[in-house]
Amino acid sequence: MGKSSRRLRGAGVGAALAVAAGALTLGGTAQPASAADDQVPDCVKTETVNEVFGYFGVFMTNNCDTEQRVLPTFLRQSATTPVKCHTLQPGQEATQWVHPSYLLGQRFLGLVRC
Repeated sequence: MGKSSRRLRGAGVGAALAVAAGALTLGGTAQPASAADDQVPDCVKTETVNEVFGYFGVFMTNNCDTEQRVLPTFLRQSATTPVKCHTLQPGQEATQWVHPSYLLGQRFLGLVRC
């Protein structure tokens, strides 16, 4: 293999690295605008109940001054206990029960807007 083919191969690697760096730069700036919008305010409080007859529960309370629409998210979800969006007025509480339970690996991940 001569010097010229090494140069061409080196140029190809350099070009590939430049394209990859450009893609990373573009990918880094193309974050969804709704990511911050999915955050539920801290005034919406949650408590979890780890085990009640094979179910896992989340109690949600809206301590905000405005209506909040929240969706609890879980590590594991079953079709037999669908998770729904809750519209909570100021001072209102709601509960979401899901299966499987904490003992079977269930975890509450948090609330998102819906």
